[in-house]
Amino acid sequence: MELGRLARVLYFTPTPLIVRLLRAGSLRAMLTQAADTAAVSGQARALRSQLLADQARLNQERAQKQAALDEQVSLARRLAADIAALAVLQSQQQDTARQLAVRIAGLKSELAAINAQSTALAKQISAELGREQQALIARSVEEAWAQLSLWLQSHQVAATPGSDPNRMAVPLAGAIVTQPFGPSDLWFEPAFNGFPHFHTGLDLAAPENTPVDAAAAGKVAVVAGSDVGYGNYVIVVHAGGLATLYGHLNQALVKAGDTVVQGQPIGLEGSTGNSTGPHLHFEIRAGGQPVDPAPFLTGTGR
Repeated sequence: MELGRLARVLYFTPTPLIVRLLRAGSLRAMLTQAADTAAVSGQARALRSQLLADQARLNQERAQKQAALDEQVSLARRLAADIAALAVLQSQQQDTARQLAVRIAGLKSELAAINAQSTALAKQISAELGREQQALIARSVEEAWAQLSLWLQSHQVAATPGSDPNRMAVPLAGAIVTQPFGPSDLWFEPAFNGFPHFHTGLDLAAPENTPVDAAAAGKVAVVAGSDVGYGNYVIVVHAGGLATLYGHLNQALVKAGDTVVQGQPIGLEGSTGNSTGPHLHFEIRAGGQPVDPAPFLTGTGR
């Protein structure tokens, strides 16, 4: 192996062999110089290979860091856009509440002015008032779930070990059911499933300010409030495309982004929004559609 390297060095060295021999003074010295030259050449090639490998590694690391930075910038932009959209939705809810208050006040004033003069006209205005209120309540409800849809665009919820979202706990201890899921005679309930008025959740009543618990483990997606519709409410997202809403709260005890476990207090029962007295409106949606909470509370789920 060494002899071959020496031969290559002697062959490719441009100086004639006799000249190199004369310069070296002896054949041994010439061979020693050739060996040294071969060693240096080998070291140079090894160093070059190492430098090229280091450069390739640095380029790869630089590309990976740039990709990570680009992803962070993209995520920050998406988050900023989501926050801006959420602010718009919350502003719309507030506008809806103000519109309702102004319209109700105006219609009540008209109603009071003509009540003694025309019973038929009074009934007409009263019916118009009901329709206006129902439309604004429905819009408020839609805006609440629109906030959840926006949140779901940039978040995922993983299953909690040992937790089954199809087996939920009653969220209000010691409560009685005051209105079940299904068709309703209440004028302010929205239309759904072919019925003009439909109660999309389960109403549970207990003494005011009774703690309201998370029915199942999940992540808090929305904490918001309005003077109409659900009032102050919390929406928790669970695995399997399920979401639970807790409405008419006096106060929320969690914030968006919190992770909750089953039975953890998330608010205090109240009577905010469209409410006839202290109670909890408990609503479950599967794939965005209201479903009867009762089977989930008895352990049968979907």
